[in-house]
Amino acid sequence: MEKQKALFGIIVLLVCSLLMISGCTKQQGSDQTSIESLQTILEKAAIIESVYYELDISTTIAGSAEQITTMKIWQKTPYLKEEVNSTTGGITTTFTVIKRPEGIYRNDTTLNTYQLDPLMVIPQLSTADMVNDLQNNQTLTILGIETIDGMTATVIQYTPSQVGNSTTMKMWIWNEKGVPLKALSTQTSEETTIMMEYEYSNYSFSDIPDSTFNVE
Repeated sequence: MEKQKALFGIIVLLVCSLLMISGCTKQQGSDQTSIESLQTILEKAAIIESVYYELDISTTIAGSAEQITTMKIWQKTPYLKEEVNSTTGGITTTFTVIKRPEGIYRNDTTLNTYQLDPLMVIPQLSTADMVNDLQNNQTLTILGIETIDGMTATVIQYTPSQVGNSTTMKMWIWNEKGVPLKALSTQTSEETTIMMEYEYSNYSFSDIPDSTFNVE
């Protein structure tokens, strides 16, 4: 059981790290027309003021149990709320965080209240932060255009700089809105390969009530 808990903790940290760096790139390897097109697409996400979506992440480590993470995310500038549920080897953890201008709050399920936590890191970046990262790294390559469930997506690939060149991230960006539809991360470390599949769904761009982000 202790070994399972330790493995679970490592996977959770990895998921959060890759979520936070899931777009750290600057375009290269494409002609100027493609670069400008991607920049225009990403700028659509940068100006989104209110969005809700869901994110499913499947993490597989060779020889270990698969981890399934589901997230519900509400974003309304400058607020961000995320509900996270992760299961590995029969062990499940659930938590909710809210990012406000004064800091990040984590829900204390024991007290049923939100507590300001200066050490808490928001698992998933806001769309504006994602775009900023995508525009300021040096390894992005545009692979082409694909259609996912009737939605046109620009496919990009890059190496997140924060975790070294052992990780390759492939992402499908929705041309209409500039947000991701899916992503695939492959990380190799010595004899271990970690695969992470991200599926983004149920996007809604309607105005989210401010009460969603209350912490009292």
